[in-house]
Amino acid sequence: MRARLLLLAGAVVSAGYRYVILDIPLLFETNRLTKFMKHTVLVYCDPQTQLSRLMKRNGLCQAEAEARIASQLPLDEKRKLASHIIDNSGDRESTRRQVLRLHARLEDSLDFLWARLALGAAVAGLGGLLYLLLQRFIS
Repeated sequence: MRARLLLLAGAVVSAGYRYVILDIPLLFETNRLTKFMKHTVLVYCDPQTQLSRLMKRNGLCQAEAEARIASQLPLDEKRKLASHIIDNSGDRESTRRQVLRLHARLEDSLDFLWARLALGAAVAGLGGLLYLLLQRFIS
């Protein structure tokens, strides 16, 4: 799974996008993929909202939902591990504004510019090599 995610991320970056979004529910709990990520985003809501949303979405009773939440890393620990935090407790517009601010910050980032430039140079070099080989075999 890790290799597939890295290949997918590489393909997206090579297509010119500045960042890749991976939705990984237990990212901080498993702690296997964070070493491959420059940025991590924690989207959270207040505990009561989290409980009611989980019960509604998964059809759980309160005790089941509380047990599931208790099995996760505490929110304060996740906040320490995340490089960006979005509070999803309010309405959609509030969350949307936070997401757009984060998007603008990531779009303006020069993170991994060196990788994009190196990939572009490699593609251009391979294209040039292919052109020379075709010229040689055609003539």
